[in-house]
Amino acid sequence: MTDRSSFDAGSPRFQVLALDGGGAKALFTAHVLARLEADLDVNICDSFDLIAGTSAGGIIALALGAGIRPAEIADRYTELVTKVFPQARRGLWNASRRLVRPTYESAALRAALVDLFGARKLGDSTKRLVIPAWDAQNGAVHLFKTFHHPELRRDWRIPMVDIALATSAAPTYFSVAKVDGQRFIDGGIWANNPSVVAITEAVRTMNMPLSSVRVLNVGTTDQHLTNTRQMDNGGILTWAPHAISLVLTAGSRGGQGIAQQLVGKNNYSRFDAMVPGGMYSLDKADAEDIAGHAASASRGLSPVYTKRFASHLAPVFTPGDGAE
Repeated sequence: MTDRSSFDAGSPRFQVLALDGGGAKALFTAHVLARLEADLDVNICDSFDLIAGTSAGGIIALALGAGIRPAEIADRYTELVTKVFPQARRGLWNASRRLVRPTYESAALRAALVDLFGARKLGDSTKRLVIPAWDAQNGAVHLFKTFHHPELRRDWRIPMVDIALATSAAPTYFSVAKVDGQRFIDGGIWANNPSVVAITEAVRTMNMPLSSVRVLNVGTTDQHLTNTRQMDNGGILTWAPHAISLVLTAGSRGGQGIAQQLVGKNNYSRFDAMVPGGMYSLDKADAEDIAGHAASASRGLSPVYTKRFASHLAPVFTPGDGAE
């Protein structure tokens, strides 16, 4: 394991890339990172000591750890969305099926993830990773972590495909994911914005001073959500169509607020694009349209990345190095 002194010797900073969940909308995240790399001629991973990703953001984080560049991730993720969320399963058929069973086939998601990750295990990651999930068996939070601390001796053996399934098994969309005898569902139910998870990992596990942590958090588009007067006294039928979007948006914004309080606004940068409510959903995002939003948002990210993050070169991560 690389100890704290190696960071102090090269830089006073420990930089985190935190990627929100969002299902099909994570196309936005991949395109933003790809645009950033193209505009600045950089490898985004070089600037970050730790990458955290939840749900679809976890899939992207794992892909970055596997050495796949964002432009390729964007292309591959577009294919994944088409295969996993077929248009035929949306609309009324979608809603009626969800009453009794998951809308989409976990087998299709697994097949798409196998195409992306192959036989890679978490231990093959070239970056420190933290991937949130929810332990449905024990009713507890769960974090999949690379071998970046002497106590983290199990997860590195787990296939990336299994971890990707665990963090993205959204209730009503997919069946629970079974990993190493445990049952998991989507980490977005408690940490859709993994910034605070990553900050905690840096401070508690990596023993980094809070003042040294800088965070770049990328969302999956934000939507204008309004509470109509009809919803003020509404019941299940009124609130149900808005519940998922509300929970994910509130979770992301709440995570943003706490992260800013922890590291300070100057050390926390979030990038997203505001879109009309209902424009996208976890299982629907027009690839060309969302790429356009990413192109616009990335214009603002480039100067901030250059000013706040580019000067830091993360030390090479060697899994298990120094662990006894």
